[in-house]
Amino acid sequence: MKKKYWFSLFKGTILKKNRAMKLTFILFIVALLNVQANSYSQNKKLSINVNNETVKTVLDKIEAQSRFNFFYKTDKVDVKRKVSLNVDKVSIRDILNSIFKNQNVSFSLVKKQIVLRHNVKLNEANLLEGTTEVLQNEIKGTVVDSNGEPLPGANIVEKGTLNGVTVDFDGNFSLKIADENAVLLITYIGYSTVEIPVNGQTTINIVLKESAAGLDEVVVIGYGSVKKSDLTGAVASVKLDELSRGVTTSVDQMLNGVTGANVVQNNGAPGAGFSINVRGASSVSAGNEPLYVIDGFPVNNSPAIGSGSITGFSASRSPTNPMSSINPQDIESIEILKDASAAAIYGSRGANGVVLITTKKGKKGSLKTDYQYSVGIQKIFNSLDLLSAVDYKRVLNEIIEDGGGSNGDIVEDIANNGNGINWQDQIGNSSAVTQNHQLSFSGGSDITNYFVSLNSVNQEGIVKASDFKRYSLRLNLESQLSDKFKLGVNATTSYSESTFIPNGFGTNESSGVVYSAINFDPTLGIKGENGDFIISPLLSIDNPLALIKGTSSASRTSRILTSVYGEYEFVPDLKGKISVGGDIVNEKRENYISRVTKNGFNTGGTASNQQGELSSYIVEGTLNYSKTFGAHTINALGGLSFQKFSSSRINIGANNFPSDALNANNLSLGSQETFNISNPTTGNSLASVIGRLDYALLNKYSTTLTVRRDGSSRFGENSRYGVFPSAALAWKISEENFLKDSKGINFLKLRASWGLTGNQEIGNFAYQTTYSGANPAIWDGNPTTSTAPTRLPNPDLKWEQTEQLNFGLDFGFLGNRINGNLDYFTKTTTDMLLQLPVPQSSGFNTVLTNIGEIDNSGFELSINSKNIVTSDFKWDMSISLTTLKNEVIDLGGIPEINSGGGFLHVDQVGVIRPGAPLNSFYGWEVDGIWQEGDDLSVTNENVSPGNIKYVDQDGDGFVNGDDRVILGNSFPDFQWSLGNTFTYKNFDLFIFFDGVEGAEMLNGNLIESYFPINFRRNKFAEPYLNRWTPENPSNIYPSFVTPLSQGRKTVNSITVQDASYLRLKNVRLSYSFSKMIRGIQSAKIFIAAENLFLKTEYDGFDPSINPNNNASLRVDLNSYPTARTYMLGFVVSL
Repeated sequence: MKKKYWFSLFKGTILKKNRAMKLTFILFIVALLNVQANSYSQNKKLSINVNNETVKTVLDKIEAQSRFNFFYKTDKVDVKRKVSLNVDKVSIRDILNSIFKNQNVSFSLVKKQIVLRHNVKLNEANLLEGTTEVLQNEIKGTVVDSNGEPLPGANIVEKGTLNGVTVDFDGNFSLKIADENAVLLITYIGYSTVEIPVNGQTTINIVLKESAAGLDEVVVIGYGSVKKSDLTGAVASVKLDELSRGVTTSVDQMLNGVTGANVVQNNGAPGAGFSINVRGASSVSAGNEPLYVIDGFPVNNSPAIGSGSITGFSASRSPTNPMSSINPQDIESIEILKDASAAAIYGSRGANGVVLITTKKGKKGSLKTDYQYSVGIQKIFNSLDLLSAVDYKRVLNEIIEDGGGSNGDIVEDIANNGNGINWQDQIGNSSAVTQNHQLSFSGGSDITNYFVSLNSVNQEGIVKASDFKRYSLRLNLESQLSDKFKLGVNATTSYSESTFIPNGFGTNESSGVVYSAINFDPTLGIKGENGDFIISPLLSIDNPLALIKGTSSASRTSRILTSVYGEYEFVPDLKGKISVGGDIVNEKRENYISRVTKNGFNTGGTASNQQGELSSYIVEGTLNYSKTFGAHTINALGGLSFQKFSSSRINIGANNFPSDALNANNLSLGSQETFNISNPTTGNSLASVIGRLDYALLNKYSTTLTVRRDGSSRFGENSRYGVFPSAALAWKISEENFLKDSKGINFLKLRASWGLTGNQEIGNFAYQTTYSGANPAIWDGNPTTSTAPTRLPNPDLKWEQTEQLNFGLDFGFLGNRINGNLDYFTKTTTDMLLQLPVPQSSGFNTVLTNIGEIDNSGFELSINSKNIVTSDFKWDMSISLTTLKNEVIDLGGIPEINSGGGFLHVDQVGVIRPGAPLNSFYGWEVDGIWQEGDDLSVTNENVSPGNIKYVDQDGDGFVNGDDRVILGNSFPDFQWSLGNTFTYKNFDLFIFFDGVEGAEMLNGNLIESYFPINFRRNKFAEPYLNRWTPENPSNIYPSFVTPLSQGRKTVNSITVQDASYLRLKNVRLSYSFSKMIRGIQSAKIFIAAENLFLKTEYDGFDPSINPNNNASLRVDLNSYPTARTYMLGFVVSL
């Protein structure tokens, strides 16, 4: 009951904009902004008792008791002078007046920075008020780039103080300073930091130069951050400006185009998930997905309940996307830790790479309010080319005349005045609307900075009766409570709703909307005279619109992800940090199939309720020591971590309801004999010790040593702990004397790394004997519930281990107009978890064992260039290229393992075999079509002219399982992306292409056309309109008269297709307003489009999607189509 209450309260707060919440929020912001030095300086009372001590000692005692900091020049202010003072609870002014009496020293307060100066007369009243009006020197000027373009948002700070301003939209600034000889520190992301002495000037115009490939940028790594120029490992970084270029509703989409990451969308449904591999796939039984870490919190990226649990919904292999609960517009940067040196800090979870997500933080300054709104129209990007009703009637009747089908299959009249029905058009939503609202507040003072955001997303599906909505709230807060102690919190909560259509790998009566739309008879109408949906007596599938109208599946998900940290500076070079956090995901899903559908009519209605909860919490403590002495720099990290995960699910189902009126709202009305209940609960924990040492010499040579020891409850008692070390070296060649002054080579760095990481994603209790329900036993004449063991124990079970070598080169040429990096890696996984056969006398067939080996290797190239740079026009370009070779090396003596299948009479899709890529497609090679005049006696198969000619690999006259060969694999030979940004004055045009070459995918929908379950199902147009006939002796397409005469050889070189493609992924045109009304800092409008163009030889909806939810085994069947999107929006900053 409490959960439901809070669920409703949160939803109502976001949707209805509760007045109390708005008032509370305003008061909260006001309170933050008023934590200023004026009240502090007036109210803070100090007690000092010294006898014949130096002034420096008094000042140190003041800093120890307060938040005040002193700034002075030792040659101007005598702090070695001895004084005596005994005061109790007096103001800072009284103390300073006492120790500097008759010393010709004045003092001024800039927030909590106290500046001491010699022989400067200031108004003491200003100190009492704590105001900055004591600053007599005002500096004005502009900040521009080398082409004279303003750099709005650049930060200007009086060095050594917290006194600073932000440059406005036109590049102007005004700053009051206390010392006319102060030094200004100017910073801007992507540009080199500069220091400019004031020297009495009142006007300063500043020109910033772009840094070497953004090498001054800070890159987040595990448990810390480093300058990009100081990286020793392979880390890909995506920053805020790059994240906002596309049409993005999910975090996973932001990884498109990142070198080393293979991002495959599972389907096009709103909120759908992605399959992501970083540097290949390294496991057969364990997971291949990377670890996600959000603001330092490693999250469980599993769905709370998975797919729907009843017919039509349960066959989906693409569960909802857990990352869809995270608002992409809250993200500041994403880093992907690719090599072992970078990922080893996460030990047993780092083998598949690590994705670090850092959300936005507040910055010092006045309140900044940002509002972004976008609205878009979506439609189906590409439909399958199927037979029209007219062609369907003609072609199928011709096949019957040629001896196929039967007289009962003859196609008669065509409904809808002879036009028939295009079922793909009927299920599609031609103008699906998507809207996004983002409102954020950020700012800060000397003590506290904050970022608060509210977000609303409403996305209609391009297939009717599907949608996704999300409402989220984020608070990131950090407060410097004292000179030594900092406290922070990163918290987000979200509520989302999803509506699903039945879809997935189900066929016949269990099929979904897309499968039905592809295969249903196009000559039939939608409804009969009685108003019921028309079904065909010749087909075992339902009317597509009956499935849309007669089924419902809706989920509601709430998530709270919070981490709190405290950091204490023991001494200037040593800091300690403690972090605690929790992540709770609750999801409820209700499913119902009504009597409108064939299934619902037969069962009297089918319903299920599902509820799941995923939770985890983490406690970590770290110490960080950082010291620079002379030419040496050391950074050492040590820490402890403990994280616990738990999950609980409940599923209740029933059939045969008295009415469809209540849907799934009262399952107790169903027949008791149909009740079905399951309630699995499980969990695991991980305890770790962490260590890392970074050492740099002369800013030229650096090394990183990392080690992590993990103990996981998922593994056997004999192998519960593992150690994961790594080492990396880097050499900045461009810092050597022979290159330091080079005009052509501006930056050059060599990197090399080695390391071991692990993979613990095998599920819980795999090392133990587990039990499940068995057939009821009869005891004293009564049936008794029984259990039976489900597997053999293996107390020696341990994690898979991945050893990785990486060699990299970072470069910047021609004034850094061309920059990037090149990496080569080898990645070997040993102790692979496989089901090893055991004697059947054990009562089992296999036992999970650590055997086997897989290799991945490849190159990664990333290049950024500034092709044209003038005062009015710029052209920037980014290119990425990734190659990958995957090979199974050893299976522990097992010759091969079958993989895939379980749909359309397909028992096996792939094979895992030493010497071949993982999950290689395994089937029959096609060598054209049997023709009239061919010698049919060379085969014992039942063939005739017009049948598919399969290759008899062993020449025995039969084409059977022994003649199967490897037909390809799902790993691209290479994948690439090309992004171009054109800037003309206030206009920006971004164009992004991406592509894949050399990947194959099994086209499950094509299988239906070549090996139909029912003759009267619709077909792909191209092969049937150009089929073999005596008059058209095609050597490409068979006659389809006797398609099953040689059996269902469904996986073959026709149905395994080349999924290579070139795509125009994103286009975005924006205009930034240069003249703004008072109160508006900046404004921008934009139009954007996604999926504008696709070139491919693949015959499905989209070669880039994979509803099989496995990037190493791509199978396309009934996938929810992808969308073409047109979007309009604006961004305003106040």
